[in-house]
Amino acid sequence: MYIAFLLLVSVTASQLLNISYKKGAERTVDPISSPPLMCTFAAIFIACVFTVAAVIVDGGVAFPNKMSILYALCLGIAYAFASFFYLVALSTGPYTISAILLNLSSFMPILYSRIFLGEDVTVPQIIGLTVVIVSCALLTTVRSRGAQDAKVNMRWTVCVILMFFSNSMISFFIRVNTTLAPETSSNSMFAAAYVFAAIICFSFFLITKGIKKKISPKPLIFPAACVAGSLAMQLAPTAILPKFLSAALQYPIEKGASILAGVAIGMIFFKERIGKVGWFCIAAIIAAMCLLGIK
Repeated sequence: MYIAFLLLVSVTASQLLNISYKKGAERTVDPISSPPLMCTFAAIFIACVFTVAAVIVDGGVAFPNKMSILYALCLGIAYAFASFFYLVALSTGPYTISAILLNLSSFMPILYSRIFLGEDVTVPQIIGLTVVIVSCALLTTVRSRGAQDAKVNMRWTVCVILMFFSNSMISFFIRVNTTLAPETSSNSMFAAAYVFAAIICFSFFLITKGIKKKISPKPLIFPAACVAGSLAMQLAPTAILPKFLSAALQYPIEKGASILAGVAIGMIFFKERIGKVGWFCIAAIIAAMCLLGIK
């Protein structure tokens, strides 16, 4: 029951996160400078949430294993890039496919965990992961066929590819910290990670001359707060589940349910349609989830 509750919280938070990003993307008056500013606010809010959690639950922010600081830095960098590219993608492309690709990126830690952490991966799991990657490529093609503007299509394609790999590193670095530095509080790691992320995002805002463009922060604060709340809600079960489930079980169950929920939300609330190729990809993903769960 406890594991089921954690999975339910994660799936719910995932959808709230996607919707918050979508609403924030609609307020990005400048497609380059606005996203990093919104991400800066979100990262600051998240850092505050986990700092308070670390003080209340753990008695303060602490890193018994100093390598956790490096893991936190890597997590912060991954979040900064993933959130920026996701916002740009949502401002130029469909919610449904973008959200699917965001969740599919979390299957990649299965491969990373095999390569870098020595976790066992069976032949069926390798086949399942291959199906997932091929499905991602086909879903990107579905969006390409539906685009009217070649430049907009190219921007969306590049952004979702970069988002895909950046976001995949978030779950992986969480797993690295949980596996290699279990004595370090996850609250402390997240607090440090999002301080780093806020610094990176704001630096990018300055580099893109956001101040000179006079980007107003007010429209971005509320969706950033929603992103922060949703992500903070999602990260807790993501950090706890590796203690009970292997990567080959956690990500198919957790993210597979999120993918299906995202499809439903996109079709019901955003009136989007996927088409035959898209439904074929979803069916393939469901089959791949079964393969990924085989030990």
